[in-house]
Amino acid sequence: MSAVQLEWITTQPSLPRPTPPVVLVHGAWHGAWCWTERAIPDLVARGLTVHAISLRGHGRSAPASPLTTICDYVRDVQTVVRKLPQPPLVVGHSSGGYVVQLLMSGRCGTAPPLAGAVLLCSSPVSSPAYFLRRLRERAPMVDIRALLRREAEAVRAALLRADIAPADLERYRRQLVREPPLVTLTSMIIRPRPLRVQVPVLVIAAGNDAVFDLPAQQELATTYRAELYVIPEAAHDLMLDPAWPLAGAAIAYFAATLHRSAPSPTK
Repeated sequence: MSAVQLEWITTQPSLPRPTPPVVLVHGAWHGAWCWTERAIPDLVARGLTVHAISLRGHGRSAPASPLTTICDYVRDVQTVVRKLPQPPLVVGHSSGGYVVQLLMSGRCGTAPPLAGAVLLCSSPVSSPAYFLRRLRERAPMVDIRALLRREAEAVRAALLRADIAPADLERYRRQLVREPPLVTLTSMIIRPRPLRVQVPVLVIAAGNDAVFDLPAQQELATTYRAELYVIPEAAHDLMLDPAWPLAGAAIAYFAATLHRSAPSPTK
């Protein structure tokens, strides 16, 4: 089977730091575009080499087929990781965080070498269990149907800050795409295997995340024996949020610690 053509944006810093390269994996409905405005310039200014990809069916990547599953997304990331000269730090946002969990736990094929992982406002290990808890608690829920219709108010309420400029909201809204049905179904069936994860993990949460709440992020950090870093007042789409520099600083610091803890080359 031929490889899927993926949009792959690489940005190099003028003064690189001795850290692993960073691979950015977007969440549902998004694409590599979501990283280009704030996240990539910020991370590159901090001396990191950054790769942002669009999963199949997103951005400028090849279309997805009706049979595309969550494991196909994992294989897209595997393709990129294995082409890099050294193990990267993989950052996954929202359902992209779920893709990263499957990737590093070897759930959709052998896990590639990774320096570490950042789960950014990530899906929990079990989304069905999470949403059942939210229903029991009668907590506010995202209007998925309106979100799938890309209704402006639903997009704002779920992903962005209440005071976002209308022009920015419209610009982001128009770039959102639907997910293939089997991706949603298989992501509920195919679960990560956290006990198999051997790489360092950092969990970053948004204080005002309307999609995955703080208790879910705390549980995620506990599951992966990871530090939890909470960014107050930020919305779910942290890479498009004014508070992004706090996330960028945390990612850069984490990348530096991975470099310092990496084994020395054999002499």
